[in-house]
Amino acid sequence: MKITVKYFGSVKDDAGLEMEIMEVPEGSSVSSIISMIKEERSGLSLRKNPLMFALNQNFCDGNRVLADNDELALFPVVSGG
Repeated sequence: MKITVKYFGSVKDDAGLEMEIMEVPEGSSVSSIISMIKEERSGLSLRKNPLMFALNQNFCDGNRVLADNDELALFPVVSGG
């Protein structure tokens, strides 16, 4: 199945792109997609910083299972004071 992955903030900077279309196995979870991306792009901040995820513009956790044509957005966790 195909999904769209969108990168935001420092994750976008590290990836060097705003979005990509990925071919992933049926039944893939957000966490499994993150693992695939980590393997393909070792320079991404995915390894160093916690992330927030949104699936079809709704925040979710890593256990959510994706469907064909879903949009997964990756955001760095930002804190301020």
